[in-house]
Amino acid sequence: MNLFPHAFLATALCLFVASCATEPAGPVLPPFAEQFAAATAVENPYCRDTALTELLSRTDLSPADRAEALYERASLRRLDGNDRPGAVADYEALLVLAPAEDLAARAGVELVMTREDLAALQARLARLQSLPDWFSTTWSLGQRAAPALRYQKSGISPSERAVWDLQQAGFICDSTGEGGPVQGHGDHRDDLDGLTWCLALPA
Repeated sequence: MNLFPHAFLATALCLFVASCATEPAGPVLPPFAEQFAAATAVENPYCRDTALTELLSRTDLSPADRAEALYERASLRRLDGNDRPGAVADYEALLVLAPAEDLAARAGVELVMTREDLAALQARLARLQSLPDWFSTTWSLGQRAAPALRYQKSGISPSERAVWDLQQAGFICDSTGEGGPVQGHGDHRDDLDGLTWCLALPA
């Protein structure tokens, strides 16, 4: 059972943004350069990931174009997108697809760093952590619903960085959310004023 159905709403919103930004009228697909530019211009990193994934779903891309899109998504997932396993998979796919491309050398170096980062995150997950640290670790491992649900259930206010991630990924809304205020136990924080969890906790 999906414990956080509003995550699907966030995905739908990202798809809508990507569609509006990249799809022309009619059945003709846009040139790669045009769709790639539109995808990389999306400000929300999670929606940018969705736009790049939509681009990579095309079957008409040349190996060079696909490698460029894979590198862009891998770099995004390694940094702002917070999905180290996804980044590793993209770098590996790029190196198999286009080992002779200029991007391959950079991808190889970044793959080594990302694998080291991933191993450190996995080792950290095995240790006892505070909720903010556990959230940061699991989020960087590409998990979304579980860390969001745990924060909401805890009644503890998320850190500022966690709030940003949860907003961008569609778990925290403005005052219209159904899950109650994000402001939890402890001192009042001005940055949480008017923020609510998008959906109520599951029964």
